[in-house]
Amino acid sequence: MKFLSLSLFVCSVSLLVSCGSSKKAAAPAASEPAARLLPPLPASQINIPIKVYMKPMLDMMENVAAKEFTSDKWPNYLQSGCDFRYKYRFVRSPFSFSVVNNKVNIGFRGNYQIAGSRCVCAFDKQVSPWVSGSCGFGDESLRRVDLNISSMLNLLPNHQVSTVTRLENLKPIDKCQVTLLQNDMTKEIMDSIKASVESYCTTFDNFVQAVNNNAFLQQWRSGGSRVMPVSKYGYLNLNPTHLKVSKFNVNRDTLYFAIGFQGSPKFSSDSLRLVTRASLPPISGTDNSGAISTYLDAVYEYKFFNKLLNDSLANKPFEVEGRTFVIKDVNIRGSNDGKIAVDVSFTGNRKGVLHLSGTPVLDTARQYLSMPDIDFALDTKDMLVNIAKGMFRKKIIKELQGKSVLDIAALIQKNKALIEARLNQQVTEWMSTTGRLESIKIVGLLPQRDYIQVQAFIKGNIQLIGRPPANLLSMKH
Repeated sequence: MKFLSLSLFVCSVSLLVSCGSSKKAAAPAASEPAARLLPPLPASQINIPIKVYMKPMLDMMENVAAKEFTSDKWPNYLQSGCDFRYKYRFVRSPFSFSVVNNKVNIGFRGNYQIAGSRCVCAFDKQVSPWVSGSCGFGDESLRRVDLNISSMLNLLPNHQVSTVTRLENLKPIDKCQVTLLQNDMTKEIMDSIKASVESYCTTFDNFVQAVNNNAFLQQWRSGGSRVMPVSKYGYLNLNPTHLKVSKFNVNRDTLYFAIGFQGSPKFSSDSLRLVTRASLPPISGTDNSGAISTYLDAVYEYKFFNKLLNDSLANKPFEVEGRTFVIKDVNIRGSNDGKIAVDVSFTGNRKGVLHLSGTPVLDTARQYLSMPDIDFALDTKDMLVNIAKGMFRKKIIKELQGKSVLDIAALIQKNKALIEARLNQQVTEWMSTTGRLESIKIVGLLPQRDYIQVQAFIKGNIQLIGRPPANLLSMKH
């Protein structure tokens, strides 16, 4: 019978609504019980592996660091005293860069040439000719030296990365001994190279600090426990109690690490309900699993969900046993005793208002949502509809009470691809995510007078992939 099928359809729609949203009702009667709450959920765990393509940043570091150092006045001599003058040039190879468990290693080879002259001075005046010696000039090849700079990355309480970079190794490959008037210049050569290379250490520390001061990271640090919009469906606050960051490692030109959190995520149609103004918690270690194992506590006001539902269903035609019905309006409301009421206005072959009410019952094991105490009413001026309503009322109620109104597991499976698309998308110009949804289960549902509370468990995995632009450090911050 067309009215039975329409009733079944609308009841299913109404309970699907109750799985995710809500609307305010009229003022409750004085005898209405106080609002209840579902039990608190266990803490949630989310680990997000991050893979950052480092070549633009490494190229930048390569370009901002000088490739050649020379003595002042090069190629002329620099006279440091009456009896001594010298000149040198130092050219480095491209950097090799690695990170192993937070220890950064920057290696390169240096090629240098140096020349010096000595004379005899008396009363600060030269009294003998210059006696000169050199390495790496003329037909001689430049002398070689291998250098290694190291730095340990440390996470600070203010959620910044600090580095203290130093020259760890200075190893001459080719001997270069220049003796001038019985004075060996080898030590002076190495000291000059060391002083020049130490500027690279400062360059790297400044590079890390510039990344710390990037506008995106500054905004993240100052935001604390932030409320984030989720498309048109509401707002999310992760409410972290612990932040976790793994060790940093680089393989070839890609940086690998993971961030994670432990906390109590909450979702709501009202952003103000989620504001806590809590500061970011301290940081500890984590693994690189990428696992999502999170409980989500969601609260939807009925007025918010009614708008979503009417935006989707208003003026949409449905075929029921050869008859066309057009839904004009859907209105859902609740009560503090756990009941839901749904009013559906329709036109088409017949017109009127369908009223459904009852108490949603969630079978968490089978992921079924039913309404065993459902009540049915139909307001219409159509005589045929009124006759049919009276004749089939008992049959309609019996059919509705005996059916599983909504198979949540099947519904989620049907929409899995759409949900996973949210885990696989471009987030910013230089950041994207990849992930897979394993399961979603509804573990709690409780209608209230002004809103409905839904609790869910979500399991899956996600990875963040970054490809920073070459001008990352030149961005305003």
